[in-house]
Amino acid sequence: MHGTGKPLGRHTKDVPKSALVAAKAVAVALDDAQTVLVLGHTHADGDVAGSSLALAAALREAGKQVTVYNEYPYPQGFDWLPGAQAIVHSLADDARFDATVVVDAADPMRCGAHFPDADRRGTFIWMDHHHIETPPGDINYIDLTAAAVGEQVAEVMDAMGIPLSTDSAQCIYASLVADTGGFRYGNTSARAFALAARLVAAGVNAWTMTERIYESQDEGRTRLLGQTLTSFDRSKGGKFAVATLTQQDLDQAGAEPPHIKGLVNHLRAIRGIEVAALVHEVQGGTKVILRSKGNVSCADVAQAFGEKGHTNAAGFTVPEEPKRVASRVRSVFDTLEAGRSSPKVVKKTSKKKRRSTRRARAS
Repeated sequence: MHGTGKPLGRHTKDVPKSALVAAKAVAVALDDAQTVLVLGHTHADGDVAGSSLALAAALREAGKQVTVYNEYPYPQGFDWLPGAQAIVHSLADDARFDATVVVDAADPMRCGAHFPDADRRGTFIWMDHHHIETPPGDINYIDLTAAAVGEQVAEVMDAMGIPLSTDSAQCIYASLVADTGGFRYGNTSARAFALAARLVAAGVNAWTMTERIYESQDEGRTRLLGQTLTSFDRSKGGKFAVATLTQQDLDQAGAEPPHIKGLVNHLRAIRGIEVAALVHEVQGGTKVILRSKGNVSCADVAQAFGEKGHTNAAGFTVPEEPKRVASRVRSVFDTLEAGRSSPKVVKKTSKKKRRSTRRARAS
């Protein structure tokens, strides 16, 4: 659902019947719960932040005791949302809940180091708009036509009879803005716009949201963006771009690792670029972030590293230094540009190493 991508029911406001049934099941379970844990994937994006905080706000308005957990702080642009200052980054080993709701995680391995064991979760609810082979929840609410999980949260609120407040509306709006790229991506449906209209009617100020999410950047991030845009390489055919950032680059810009998020989109925005890669140094290796306009799959690039990805986005960590990883990415791009099949895996990370580095992946 991230990136440009194939339109998903953009001409209709209708919600699939199976999704409505699942939303109702979630509503019944949450009605019965008093203590609720809400979380999303680690290294949260705007959809995780917005949908988590929207659901938490709604449940608190319904008199529930809600804990919002994420192993790491929310990213700049979303850390001001109502309730964001109350999120916790760890959970007690004996913490127990009547219900646990996981949003936008895509993979249970991305829930964080303190994700409770099954006997402490209560009713386990999995809410997502990404495909997963075996949904892990007691209740699984998966709607592949939703532009963002914020849409699904709105459906649950409607099923519970909880009206939109200004707080919950702001959070859902942030979720929508994040995963539709400011209502620009192919998943921006009539349904997403209809919900946005409801949110504005509930008190959302579109300019205030835009200013706080997109136009309140730290100076260090802006300088790092400049470094990215002046140092990238373009493939011979012009369809692919690679930028490399080291810790030294971050230090010189006065930037922090969270400032890297979203920079790759500026490379993808260059005319003629089909896939952009941002290769950056992390502890113990190098992370690769890929974004596509949808005509060339990021999964083909990830596959060459023994990793998985989606058509429009992929991210993985390799236990090698940035220069070598960037060279390997360029080699894959050259192969794809020449019209040959993606090369075989040159050096696949061991399962043990992949488990140890998976937490470093982005959404």
